[in-house]
Amino acid sequence: MTTKTIKIAAIGLMSLVSGSSIAQIAHNLYPYAEGVVSDNNGHDLVGFVKSNKAEFIAKSAKVSEYSQNKWGYVQVTNSRVPSINIRPTAENKKVDLNYSEMINATIALFNTKDATKATWWTRQANNPEGPVFYKKVKTDVNTDVDVVRYEELSSEMYTKDFNIVDYSDSIYNDRDYTKLLKNYVIVDNSVVRDNSDYKGIIEFYNNFLSKFTYVDDPLLEGKSFITCFSIGKTNYIGYFNIINHKLGGHLQIADIKYETDKDVLVNGLIKKLTGKTIYVYGDNIFGLEKTFLKYGHTHPALKLIRRETNTTEKFNTKEK
Repeated sequence: MTTKTIKIAAIGLMSLVSGSSIAQIAHNLYPYAEGVVSDNNGHDLVGFVKSNKAEFIAKSAKVSEYSQNKWGYVQVTNSRVPSINIRPTAENKKVDLNYSEMINATIALFNTKDATKATWWTRQANNPEGPVFYKKVKTDVNTDVDVVRYEELSSEMYTKDFNIVDYSDSIYNDRDYTKLLKNYVIVDNSVVRDNSDYKGIIEFYNNFLSKFTYVDDPLLEGKSFITCFSIGKTNYIGYFNIINHKLGGHLQIADIKYETDKDVLVNGLIKKLTGKTIYVYGDNIFGLEKTFLKYGHTHPALKLIRRETNTTEKFNTKEK
């Protein structure tokens, strides 16, 4: 196959690890941990387990089956809880809840070899780049699954070739998954409407992964990827950056109804890429060829390379 190379420009690029929302930094370091677990009117770990466990088990079983247990599946949501004011006295510490400085907590369900487990974490002071925080709390409420430290999630998922992060809230911090997981793709809970689609998703991305000699390679720095594939009538499009020598990305539906939707889609994707060399990978790119070409005519700084799934060329190759 002949590799097609087009030059396209660097525009204002947004790092994948920036997260989906701008966090308000708190003066207090720590969240109300009991509120994360069971004291937040159902918007807590106990409520999440109760409402999502059945769906989690069904989806994770399919991911495990279709990947021969080589992929991990994590289901997450966000819970906003008050931070705590700690005012030391001579005899003890009085803890007050501060509702004017809320902290985002991530709640997660995942599988180990033994059972389904749950965990949670926050970033100190609600700073997306702050230290990760977890605290074991006592609760009289039945959590239904074991609640463990986030390190157990990390150690389990590092054994997987790839991880799906299924989120059901618009607030998340990409840096968390760069720290805790190996290669991963973040997917909104509404995107995969049929669990059988995981078979096609896993097959496509296993083939995509086979095009890397290895991901932890300095030659991949400065490269990003747009992936396109269809399962049934659903067109999926994903984008990936190399972050800390890992593949970190997002998968969404390519919703193209009108010609103008193509410009919006392409511009939105490129803004989220950090590499100056961008590969568009897939056999069908949903009629976006002219859109990329048009973009290339007006933005001559980035290099875009088209690759189909039958290519024998590796992404690790240094481009001329």
